[in-house]
Amino acid sequence: MRYNQIINEYLNDKKFSNGLDISYQENIKEQNRIEKILELCRGKRVVHLGCADHLPLIEQKIATNKWLHKLLIENAVSCVGIDNNSEAISFIKNKILIDNVYCADVEKDEMNFILKDQWDILILGEIIEHVDNPVQFLSNIRNIFKDNIEQILISAPNVFNILTIKDIKNNIENINTNHNYWFSPYTLSRVVHKSGFKNIEFTFTDRVALPFHEKIINRLKKFIGIVPSFNSNHFATIIMTAKFI
Repeated sequence: MRYNQIINEYLNDKKFSNGLDISYQENIKEQNRIEKILELCRGKRVVHLGCADHLPLIEQKIATNKWLHKLLIENAVSCVGIDNNSEAISFIKNKILIDNVYCADVEKDEMNFILKDQWDILILGEIIEHVDNPVQFLSNIRNIFKDNIEQILISAPNVFNILTIKDIKNNIENINTNHNYWFSPYTLSRVVHKSGFKNIEFTFTDRVALPFHEKIINRLKKFIGIVPSFNSNHFATIIMTAKFI
């Protein structure tokens, strides 16, 4: 999904509105975040930033075939992992026996192990909502890797979903306490654009729990062989890609 020329003029600051309405009525097939990321990375050369996940969950996710970094290794032509959690990286090397992972701060440490090669895609999964200044962070990443990586892939929680709307109606904020930001498709696109990236595309994954009546309709569709599709406000995650140059 791409914004049309009219919306892009607002992203580019050629136009301004304090009440711009953007419609996201496109029907989207049901797909989880990992499935979509693997689809976009299959057969490619991948750099996975934030590869470790939470240390106590790594073996559990491997057992259920849900640890993203292992799945990337299995699906990509080549895959290197970076994480600033030294304990987790040590665990991955010594216990999981995966060698091509590095403990590093991408903004401060030397990235020669990346810069010596060419790569297709850099993955930032569930990271951008945690950083203090997302535009500065992405701008730094672009400046470091623009000559060596073709595309960036970002996943982030989607504020534009029916469960969040339900919480708001009930005067409730349901939040991960380590998050600094909520992103909508537009605000994440704006952050990515202001960081210097081009050719922004996005889609939605991780369908939220359906209201009872929609759940019944969904089951009936599956029963008669119809592949269900949903509007974007039924998904909890934004998947966004953009070109480094």
